[in-house]
Amino acid sequence: MNLLFSSIKGRLLALFLSAFFVVLTGLGFFLYNKLEGIVIGSIDNHLHSEVQLIAGLLETEEEGPELELSEAAIGDYATPLSGHYYQVVLPDGRVLARSPSLSIPGKRLPHVRGILLEPVYTTATGPRGEPLRLLAQSFRLPDGEVVTIEAAESLEEAYELLRLFRNTLLVVFPAVFIISGLGVLFIIVWSLRPLERFSKKIGTITERNLNERIEETRGSELSSLAKSFNTMLSRLEESFERQKRFFTDASHELRTPTAVIKSVCDVTLSRKRTAEEYEEALEKIKQATERLSGLIGRLLEVSRLEGKLSSLKLEEVDLKDLTEDVVRLLDPAAASSNIAIGLKGDGVKVHGDRERLTEAIKNIVDNAIKYNRPGGRVDIELEKKDGWAMIILRDTGMGIPQDKLCRIFERFYRVEESRKIGGTGLGLSIAKSIIDAHRGRIEVESEPGVGTTFRVVLPKR
Repeated sequence: MNLLFSSIKGRLLALFLSAFFVVLTGLGFFLYNKLEGIVIGSIDNHLHSEVQLIAGLLETEEEGPELELSEAAIGDYATPLSGHYYQVVLPDGRVLARSPSLSIPGKRLPHVRGILLEPVYTTATGPRGEPLRLLAQSFRLPDGEVVTIEAAESLEEAYELLRLFRNTLLVVFPAVFIISGLGVLFIIVWSLRPLERFSKKIGTITERNLNERIEETRGSELSSLAKSFNTMLSRLEESFERQKRFFTDASHELRTPTAVIKSVCDVTLSRKRTAEEYEEALEKIKQATERLSGLIGRLLEVSRLEGKLSSLKLEEVDLKDLTEDVVRLLDPAAASSNIAIGLKGDGVKVHGDRERLTEAIKNIVDNAIKYNRPGGRVDIELEKKDGWAMIILRDTGMGIPQDKLCRIFERFYRVEESRKIGGTGLGLSIAKSIIDAHRGRIEVESEPGVGTTFRVVLPKR
């Protein structure tokens, strides 16, 4: 039972049955009370008419009020214990007149005491124990005498009608309840069948078949959900592909220095060497180890940035001071390659992590120096516009083909022409991750043989 109501079908069915039960129960009570009011109201109207008729038949004589029974003692009132009665009572309780239906000795209606100027309706027990609807009303005669007319009618037929109606409700309403419940259950099962197929399809998708997609049925309520799932699957597939490329590229990049270390060790240990040869071998191992250490550090940096393991230390940063520090740091490398670096523009302040932003700009400038031509230039310009701060870096390097621009921020990706220069292919990826973390963006334009322009855009606040 708990398993049934833990499902969507069970909860929907329980919700419908609960609401339908409340509605049916309320409707039953309403109809029953309405019918009871109509039946009793009809009897009351009839009694009121009879009392007015009897009151019109009263006459006042010298001995007191009298009633012309010839007109009032007809029909059901003439049949003994017929369930239709009337009597006229004086204030002292004496019965002045009564219907022939009460002519049996000892039989009379219950007397309602007092002077009742307004009609009083009550339910009482009749002469033969039957339920009665009784109306009592007092009238003042022209001579000042007060009499009370009491008329009654049996409620047996009314109660029988109400009983039949109640029994009908007790049979019809449960049948309607059960049939409606089965109908709703069928509709729910039929309506949720596409969702079950949807769920089964999703259950079959793993990392091995992320290229599969959910069918987007036009006009179906699940079309938007299917579209969202397909979008999510596309992102997952893309993410898995990036991870695969990352591990493949990382393995390839790590294999090179480790292979160098192993080969140098194997060659060196193959026979006895001189001190100079051992020193040369250790120098090669050191260089390979430094490259390996740098690559591992870059990989850890990428992992921290993507996993958000390192939070930004936000402070007010002057981009001109930051860029000057980058230029001073890379000036020796630029001078060794005969590359001139120019910087212009006023100071622009942003709110960010100085260390991270320094690393991002350093990576871009380092690439501009590394892939430049001898005697080339790197020009850096600072601008501010509409609440944004911009660092524009232009170089005179080899440029990037248009069809490769969309991939230069991927990890380990390097344009074929730049592979002979070296590098890990992580610098621009790290720079983009840092700028994205600052809610900025990097724009790039390039023309092969002319140069490349990077535009780093950061919010001033």
